[in-house]
Amino acid sequence: MCCSIIKGDYLTRKDARAGSIPVILGGQQPAYYIDKANHTGEAIVVSRSGASAGFVSWWQEPIFVTDGFLIEPSDVLRYRFLYHYLKGQQEHINRNKRGSGVPHITSQMLSSILLPIIPLHIQDNIIMLLDSLLSFTTELSKELPKEINARKQQYEYYRSILLSFSKKQVA
Repeated sequence: MCCSIIKGDYLTRKDARAGSIPVILGGQQPAYYIDKANHTGEAIVVSRSGASAGFVSWWQEPIFVTDGFLIEPSDVLRYRFLYHYLKGQQEHINRNKRGSGVPHITSQMLSSILLPIIPLHIQDNIIMLLDSLLSFTTELSKELPKEINARKQQYEYYRSILLSFSKKQVA
């Protein structure tokens, strides 16, 4: 077996004390924060149910997984490689949601995903490249709104200058 699929622990907000540990409750962002973790270190989490069922996320901090699956690779797979691979399978995972009212993902569905087992040094190279591209994309998406705003201001400035005619010029 090349990875383990571990179901999160049951927890309700009323049973927990507030803290700084994110609770992964089936969404794309932490649902709330509590005072204890059920996982530390690298973590791949797949949301189990709800609108974001099947969403694959990456964590490098203590977390509490409740409505999700922790995916833990064996020694033949790097965490980050497995994360990138599962993100690439996001559409496939989403297509396999079950349930009409509250969609959900099963551990059996996740177990059916075939994983490539390639040498660790090649996984390391793939991780380096994909992390670099992801970082570039993230930076670009942060800067793009600023650039769009700057071009809009530039357009408005030149429009104002180029279309401001004195009354003598108009006549």
